[in-house]
Amino acid sequence: MMLVYRALSAALAVSACVSIVSATEAQENADITVIAAQIRSQGYACINPTSAEPVAAESRPDEPVYVLLCENATYKVHLVPDQAAKVKQIK
Repeated sequence: MMLVYRALSAALAVSACVSIVSATEAQENADITVIAAQIRSQGYACINPTSAEPVAAESRPDEPVYVLLCENATYKVHLVPDQAAKVKQIK
């Protein structure tokens, strides 16, 4: 019986870790999609966005800065509430 309990506990722990990773991946994918859509709406080309990495040193509360990697370019994107994003092509 103890062996069954240990196996069940291990399975639940693995399941919880997978759920956390999945939630994190889902948030990262949402960040990529939203940031890419924002810069496209401002006239920038972003083909097949693959990552959106936060730039902690340049971010402020409610004003995050990301490096958005697209197939055709890389952008630094400063999101400002209720305004257009500040976008700079870096590659």
